[in-house]
Amino acid sequence: MKTINETVDVVVAGGGTAGHIAAIQAARLGVKTSVIEAGTMLGGTMTAGGVNMPNHFFSKTAPVVQGIPWELYTKSKVVEGLPIPDYRKRRPVESPGYYSYINVPVYASIAEQEALDAGVNLHYHEFISEVKADGNWWEITSHGRGIRRVTRVKEIIDCSGDSDVVRMLGLKTLKSKVSQPGTLEYKLEGIEHEQIWKEEVQTIYEEAMRDGVLQKGDWAYANMEPFQYYLQHGGHNATHIYDADTSDADGQTRANIEGRKRMMRMFKFVRESIPGGERATLKMMAPFALARETYHTVGEYLITKEDFFKATDFEDKVCNAFNYVDLHSQDMGCEVEFIEGEELLPKVPFRALIPKDSNRITVAGRNISANRIAFAGIRAQCICMAMGQAMGAAAAMAVQRGVFSRELNSKDIVAVTVEHCAVRI
Repeated sequence: MKTINETVDVVVAGGGTAGHIAAIQAARLGVKTSVIEAGTMLGGTMTAGGVNMPNHFFSKTAPVVQGIPWELYTKSKVVEGLPIPDYRKRRPVESPGYYSYINVPVYASIAEQEALDAGVNLHYHEFISEVKADGNWWEITSHGRGIRRVTRVKEIIDCSGDSDVVRMLGLKTLKSKVSQPGTLEYKLEGIEHEQIWKEEVQTIYEEAMRDGVLQKGDWAYANMEPFQYYLQHGGHNATHIYDADTSDADGQTRANIEGRKRMMRMFKFVRESIPGGERATLKMMAPFALARETYHTVGEYLITKEDFFKATDFEDKVCNAFNYVDLHSQDMGCEVEFIEGEELLPKVPFRALIPKDSNRITVAGRNISANRIAFAGIRAQCICMAMGQAMGAAAAMAVQRGVFSRELNSKDIVAVTVEHCAVRI
């Protein structure tokens, strides 16, 4: 195994939903940036994870997230030859949400090229094994096939989704006793919907549950939608994996196996029992299962349910959040709760992205310091991207000013992101 030594200004741990935006923002501000990503591409949950519908760039009435996330999304639409959706032409009767579907190969390739053009060093297929302080530097050891990389760096942004670096440093994290279930993304195609009758397939589904052919969680939204909904969506994003903990390799393996068992059970059921499902095919399966929550960082501030639903206007806000909670559970399935007042948008405070009692490290995305209910709203993909842009700006500014990121004024961070087309808050 060869050892490679590298010195950069900013390391982004994880190139997923938050991480790829953080890296592009930091590098565009002129600091030397690298990404250490265990997977094969940028984008994480929204690309390799199969949730190819970043939500939500817009509320019913206004943009929520723009900046680099919207730039990459619109560039991918241009490559696809598709028009840019206009939120003002929507009729959001059932939901204020605004799902913006992406073509995974196109989006991942565009994100990668934008990162390379900005000067980001991409290190795929590597995982971080050790982080330690060395004066005002961090020393990060990462491993890949045939490679041991030792990186000296001034600022770290933990975008691992499971607070990996924060945990390695022994900083405080929290983990709910009952976490939200995970999901393995897959897609069935070829169902002949003209043969589907809502009440008939509902009856067939309920009989299968009663007879043990299917298990609880195979269809995650049974508490709020008819089974016809599953068929209409080809099972996409519609299965729960209970106790999914992807914070280590063993947990990821268990979640993968459980997710594939559930997928195959539903595929067999649709093919053998649903009129119109005989020619269904399994068109897509994500390479790994996803967790909705594992370890949250305990930050200098913990966002509460009250903060979220009152849309607290934090003095140190750095980006918007979306205005509803999407909480998954084994007991209920899925519960959605909206904030009263369509104009209210929750805010993300800088302090919730600074690990408590730390220096030179921030977090973004699912690592955010928030309680269970608030987290269920903040974890939306576009919000994770917006957090990434803000922390990418913070890390770069800290390096350029010769200060610790936590010492920055949040208004300066926002000013920089707005210069890069983020929503003014």
